[in-house]
Amino acid sequence: MDEEPRGKVDRVAILYIVGGVPAIVLFLTVVFALARSCNFPA
Repeated sequence: MDEEPRGKVDRVAILYIVGGVPAIVLFLTVVFALARSCNFPA
């Protein structure tokens, strides 16, 4: 029975999760704040 290879957890993956997710949230927050301040329709 073949087992699928599991993904390894390395520094790049941890940095992507720890740094990337907050960066995406911050980017979306800034975009929506700018859109609201300029009265763009949603």
